[in-house]
Amino acid sequence: MKELKAISRIPIFADESCRTEDEVKKCAEGFHGINIKLTKCGGITPALRMIKEARALGLKVMMGSMNESTIGTAAVANLLPLLDEVDADGPLLLKEDVATGLKYNDGVIELGKGTGLGVRFTGKYEVQK
Repeated sequence: MKELKAISRIPIFADESCRTEDEVKKCAEGFHGINIKLTKCGGITPALRMIKEARALGLKVMMGSMNESTIGTAAVANLLPLLDEVDADGPLLLKEDVATGLKYNDGVIELGKGTGLGVRFTGKYEVQK
């Protein structure tokens, strides 16, 4: 990755190579940035520490998800000012979401107006056994 980073004209982000706080420094040599996933790093607090360390190392920061509900995506959306890139279309990929409160308008995420994350749990969740 170090060699590829040196010749790449586009930024290369560590995805599964950077899941935890301990892995940020290891990724600095071979990547231009890191892709943080809240569910894999342990939540907002570890993510904030990862962002701080990435910035100190001169790395770009992206936050992504694959199948986050509106709840997880609202948490990501609250961190948007700290990010260079974001992939927050998880709720759009779900057949049925467990919450309401986010709106997508031409690529812009609008947060709900409620307290906390601004989302409302709908109770439409079944635990898989």
